[in-house]
Amino acid sequence: MAGMRAVTDVAYLDWNGAAPLCDEAKRAMLDAMDVVGNPSSVHAGGRLAKALIDEAREDVAALVDCAPGEVIFTSGATEATNWVLRDAQWTSLFVPAVEHDAVLAASEQADVNHLTVAVSSNGLIDLRALRQFMDAKADAQPLVCIQAANSETGAVQDVRAVVDAAAAFDARVFTDACQMVGRQDDAGRTFSFVQSGAHYSAIASEKFGGPAGVGALIQKGGYELKPFIVGGGQEKRLRSGTENLIGIVGMGAAARAARESDSAARILEMSTYIRSMVATVADEMVEFGVDAPRLVNTTCFAVPGWKASTQMMQLDLQGVAVSAGSACSSGKVSESRVLRAMGYDRLAASSAIRVSIGRETTEEEITRFVDVWGDLYRARAAKMRAEAIDLETDRLKGTTNG
Repeated sequence: MAGMRAVTDVAYLDWNGAAPLCDEAKRAMLDAMDVVGNPSSVHAGGRLAKALIDEAREDVAALVDCAPGEVIFTSGATEATNWVLRDAQWTSLFVPAVEHDAVLAASEQADVNHLTVAVSSNGLIDLRALRQFMDAKADAQPLVCIQAANSETGAVQDVRAVVDAAAAFDARVFTDACQMVGRQDDAGRTFSFVQSGAHYSAIASEKFGGPAGVGALIQKGGYELKPFIVGGGQEKRLRSGTENLIGIVGMGAAARAARESDSAARILEMSTYIRSMVATVADEMVEFGVDAPRLVNTTCFAVPGWKASTQMMQLDLQGVAVSAGSACSSGKVSESRVLRAMGYDRLAASSAIRVSIGRETTEEEITRFVDVWGDLYRARAAKMRAEAIDLETDRLKGTTNG
């Protein structure tokens, strides 16, 4: 379209919204486009399509650290989330206030008791408070929701500890692992479904370099849910509908590429540089989630009073793409619900931007962000000083005339 900037001209720093489609996924998807056959058909084309899906399932399972049979392909993490939370077996849902919109919306639609779990100022669950809350409110079959990592702040939860706490109440645990899969925190840990102990998890292909519109429900063996979509009986009769062969193949290739990547140290170095330079330029900068384990790729900060919407537009005009929280909010930029839940005031919550990077981010993109953001900050500061001088001058004139 005329007037639109090519993606290659942009310093793309919104990997938590969606990672760029990796080359490995592109090649695999192009090859899959030549495969003709329904994966449920018994002829050669159908068998080849099924073999490609089985291979992708193994690659996704290897990335997530689960058994291939525990991977059920879906249209994305939102579908997987709705599948779990709206299952008829739950009698109550325990949902932290910092969860993704998909989790909150699904829990509100579920016809059960919906209980909001508070978090501390760093965004982490207070396990002692969770136990006390569940002791008072847990009923016959509760489900506890817990993010593996927050999409806005990058704060990483101890899912295993939540699972252990919930076990005392015979509660099952669902974890939104979208942001954690294929990434590491600052202690070098990545997501493992086995080690987490969770019963269910949702993941999204586009977060680790695969195509959008495909994801998976990971469900622990022996804890199967009722089918969410019925029909032809695909995905072990749990999720009917002809499989999205091209998308699933792309997801599998991206999973394999993410598992083989060794870029975490370089990503941490670039994120550390961003934080250092922003703090040097703006001493009133507030950074979020600093007291929690964090994803190495995520930096969330605010200059209180400088609206996130203004920063995003100014940066976008100069070819820098960042975000102001979750990318699933209908394109609207408002105060961060997550930061408000963490106890920050409206001024800070409406001023926060998120810089998220990945294995293909270049030093040139980081430098571009730092330079452009710094210039915008200094221009804003100079304008504010000039306006303050004008106000003081007008005040003094009024005093003299009086």
